[in-house]
Amino acid sequence: MRLLLIRHTVPDIPPGHCYGRLDVPARTHGLAAWLADWDAGRHPGQPWRGFGRLLSSPALRCVELARALSDRMDLAVETDPCWREMDFGAWEGLSWDAIGRAAVDAWAADPVHHAPGGGESALAMMRRVARGGESVRAAGRDAILVCHGGTIRMLRAWRAARIAAMAGEAGGWPGSDSGDPAGLAARLSAACAAAVREAPPPQGEALMLEL
Repeated sequence: MRLLLIRHTVPDIPPGHCYGRLDVPARTHGLAAWLADWDAGRHPGQPWRGFGRLLSSPALRCVELARALSDRMDLAVETDPCWREMDFGAWEGLSWDAIGRAAVDAWAADPVHHAPGGGESALAMMRRVARGGESVRAAGRDAILVCHGGTIRMLRAWRAARIAAMAGEAGGWPGSDSGDPAGLAARLSAACAAAVREAPPPQGEALMLEL
């Protein structure tokens, strides 16, 4: 099945500030320009046809775009918290200068397990995003997902790890009901380590995954 991932457009927050779970809208001009390109068929890979679901992070900067697509594609928007961006806790909305180099360095020293700002670790994010991925895959219907750069990185790494495991390179992929929670945890930890090394796609970019 196909999963079309669309990263939200530029959010309305000053450059150089931390935002993840912080619910900021998209900049009006950027969203309008993205939709104008959609209407004109200028996005790479268009036209996108045959999708049966329209999924979205509950964040306003994603839901705004998803609702506009809903009007154009006659699909209801399905929001789920599993698609949210990482929670940066007390860092949310602060400038990176205000957060400070020492705090950022502590996060960089262990990006998989450290919870920046006392919020959410990358591994915790990977677990919830993987649950969402498994749910979409089980439904078996081509879907569009409007979400975040971090969510896209996690989904791509989860997919790559799952494909490798199912091909026999890593002993199979243990599902959540497989009776092998340690095996699943190890696979997700490795996938998370790969995700944090990957650059996020540009804002507004769309890319296709085959699940």
